[in-house]
This record gives sequence, C-alpha cells and structure tokens, in this order.
Amino acid sequence: MKKRLVLEEVAAEHRAAIEAFARTAESVDPAAWNLPRAEGKWTPAQVVQHLILSYEAGLRELDGGAGMTVVVPGWKRAALRWTILPRILAGRFPAGARAPKETRPMTAPESPEAGVGRLRACAERFAAGICEAESAARLTHPYFGRLEGLQILRFLAAHVRHHHRQLPASPSG
Repeated sequence: MKKRLVLEEVAAEHRAAIEAFARTAESVDPAAWNLPRAEGKWTPAQVVQHLILSYEAGLRELDGGAGMTVVVPGWKRAALRWTILPRILAGRFPAGARAPKETRPMTAPESPEAGVGRLRACAERFAAGICEAESAARLTHPYFGRLEGLQILRFLAAHVRHHHRQLPASPSG
C-alpha cells in the first residue's frame, strides 16, 4: 500500500513536470522553434523530440521489446547509480552529459503544438504503464543499467525539468 502511494506521488510529480514543460514549449515563438539556444546546442524542437524519444524507448521496453543499449560495464553502472543517479534525481544533471544514442533527435516536430501533443501522449502512456506494472516494472538505462519503474519515473521527471530550463522563456515572462 505504501509503495503504491509513493508511486502515485511520483506519477503526480511527473505529470506536473510534463505540464510545466508543455506550457513553456507551446509558447515558443514559431520563429524560434528551430533555432538553437547557442552554437552546438539543440533547438526547442530537438529538445521536445529528445524527450519523445526517451519515452518511446521506455514504452518499447514496457511493451516487451528491447530496452536501450547498456554502454558501460557493470562495475561502472553500479558506481554511477551510487554517485550520479541521486544527484540527477535531486535535479542536478552532469554538465556536458551526452544523450544516449537512442534519444538523439535526427528529426524534430514541425510545430510546438505537434511536438507537445506527441510528448504529452507518450509521457502519459509511459506513466500509466509504470503505474500499472507497479513493482514489476524494470527498465534499462544506458548508463545506470536496470532500474525500477519508480526510479525511472523519478528520473524522467527530473529529465523533463532539466530540459525545461533549456527552452526559451515565453514572450510574456
């Protein structure tokens, strides 16, 4: 019962992170949608696509397909889970961390509305899948290895908040 309550709290935090991100992404000026925030950085459209790809990878694994490819040896995964994962869950992503290859955007949504609509749908389906599986959910992260569904949902909420800070501020604020 307690684990279910925690899962519902984390799912609510995740939903709030998605909605805050979505509102900001929807307010991006269409002229800025495909402009990188700095040289070598992603555009708002690519940031949205990156998040979509993150959820789609998780959805494939939840549906019984292959997860993301683990790219570090076991001893390093354990060390990263012990040292880096708690920092990420607290909202501190490592500077310059490279996105897993499965989540690097090669294309991007044509408009804020299209991208945000797809992101919301993927995120909601993912969260529902984690909540339905409860403690049975285990998903693969390329740097951390197999994580419990609750950890993944927390990770993705922190991930969304991290990328939210990369979007341009809305014209009204």
